Amino acid sequence: MTFTAGVTGAGGFVGQHVVRRLTQRTDARVVVCPREAWNSPTRLAAFLAPCDVIVHLAGLNRGSEDEVYRRNVELVERLVAAVERAPRSPGIVFASSTQRSRHNAYGRSKRRGEDLLEAWSTRGGNAVSLEIPNVFGPGCRPHYNSVVATFCDQLARGESPRIVSDAEIEFVWVGDLAAAIDAEVGELAAGRSRGYRLRRVPGRQPLLVSELLDKLRGFLDSEDERGIVPDLTDPFDAQLYATLRSYLPLAAHVKRPSLHADPRGELCEVIKLAGAGQVFFSTTRPGVTRGNHYHTRKSEWFCVLQGEAVIRLRRIGSDVVEEIRVRGDSPTFVSIPVLHAHHIENAGPDDLLTMFWTNEIFDPADPDTFAEAVLAAPQTQATAA
Repeated sequence: MTFTAGVTGAGGFVGQHVVRRLTQRTDARVVVCPREAWNSPTRLAAFLAPCDVIVHLAGLNRGSEDEVYRRNVELVERLVAAVERAPRSPGIVFASSTQRSRHNAYGRSKRRGEDLLEAWSTRGGNAVSLEIPNVFGPGCRPHYNSVVATFCDQLARGESPRIVSDAEIEFVWVGDLAAAIDAEVGELAAGRSRGYRLRRVPGRQPLLVSELLDKLRGFLDSEDERGIVPDLTDPFDAQLYATLRSYLPLAAHVKRPSLHADPRGELCEVIKLAGAGQVFFSTTRPGVTRGNHYHTRKSEWFCVLQGEAVIRLRRIGSDVVEEIRVRGDSPTFVSIPVLHAHHIENAGPDDLLTMFWTNEIFDPADPDTFAEAVLAAPQTQATAA
């Protein structure tokens, strides 16, 4: 079954993400409400006519106390009145806020909007109000309603953000919010959501504004001062990092790592990752061998991307040498076990290009690399790649 979802406030920060999310559905058609339709009952009715579900995101975040309250309540009133006049009654997903319990104009307007929808539900309507924390993500307007956007914009410009109030804030990534709205749209469209519901959209554990700023500064310092991508294993950190980088100028997205050259070829450290090691590549001249060492703790993977090579390994204390032959036209990943002397030899007529990953960032003071010739023993066993 296909359905039509209408979105108000589609041009806003959250609206754009919600529209993108809904258009990915194979069972939905998305229509957006023109801003001028709010002042024309005829145009508002025309927008509502094909809709099975309405996502109501339109609203005012900034302005005088009276203006914010009046405008936000007015939009819900006009929406409910238009829906009640429509030939069929679409379900409504309403973007409320965690500020609903506060006494500021914005919070009071959200609570009043909820009351209007709950009253409408007693007359046969189906609606869900989403209590939404502070939303952040790429495309958010700085100096408007998100401290994340403001800090990211200021740091990207080389400015020093100032903390006005070091309050605790609960954050939700805009992609997670769009997914939550998408799920509610699906429930209403399928008829599985009846009457009125108030649902809390979960964010992450509250964070002090100062802690947020420290995180963002730490991301930049890690890259600018140490050349290391920060640890992004926490999904929130990954979302915050992606958001920060979306505010940086394009020139800041271009990195040119140093190229180290010697008679064997070149070596380039491509990227260093906090908590995930580093990636690098090397070129090796024909007939040249790299390596002849072993590690006691370091995990390492090889992948030949161009040329032909022989990787040889020998367990420390053993006389048996094993060979793995690899080619760039059939890329193969080879893991190097610890306590195995190993080397890679260019066995072809052209330069060899090899990509490496190791779980540790190279530390000259503690490299965990010990010289040991692989071919110290005569016996060899071949292993096919």
